[in-house]
Amino acid sequence: MRLLATLLFLPDAMSGQIPDLSSSSVSEAVEQLTGRRAHMSGDIRFIAGLRFSGPAVTMRLVRDDHASAMEAGLAAVKLIESVPEGSVVVAALDAGKDFAVLGSTFAALAKTRKLAGFVVDGSVRDLGDLKRIAFPIFARGVVPGTAGGHYRLDAVNVPVPCGGIEVAPGDFLFADEDGVAAAPKARYTEVIPAARKWQADKQALLPLIEKHGSFLKAVQQRDASRRQ
Repeated sequence: MRLLATLLFLPDAMSGQIPDLSSSSVSEAVEQLTGRRAHMSGDIRFIAGLRFSGPAVTMRLVRDDHASAMEAGLAAVKLIESVPEGSVVVAALDAGKDFAVLGSTFAALAKTRKLAGFVVDGSVRDLGDLKRIAFPIFARGVVPGTAGGHYRLDAVNVPVPCGGIEVAPGDFLFADEDGVAAAPKARYTEVIPAARKWQADKQALLPLIEKHGSFLKAVQQRDASRRQ
């Protein structure tokens, strides 16, 4: 099996400065543009590190209690060392989410390789070290038992289910305190300005709501100032 089924090339609009957008603004924009849910479920929660954004590189792991832990581990290491800086590695287990896909070793490696973060539809371990390393990780939870010897790496850079949505290679992920949202690669150039507008509109309303104690009056003042 080739480790990388496809190379990840980012369009010009994805390269350079990453917009400082919230997961909620991206989720709102994607749903308005596509009619499809863009956010992962609350089961995919913050574990360590800070907010992040970046293009997805996917890993599909399937249950195999005869799998070689060494082989699967080396395949994951090669993947982490092969992907571009700023990538978000998305690992999805097909069943039995209560196994740790990664721990402090992978987090330390990913940090030195300047990846953006991990999103795991499964569990992680070594929480104390993960907090110290502070590499951004979202996952279903923390357990002591490893997926090594129970799962094999079936494919990379293929669409995978993660937290209730499908993530395709190159989709741009935004993760923060609210959770994780995905902007489809093909619609990225539409999503970003729409998300930016939604976020700006919301931020403009907050002080006006606090000022008037009324949502309707806040909207009226905002709209009136725009007409001037």
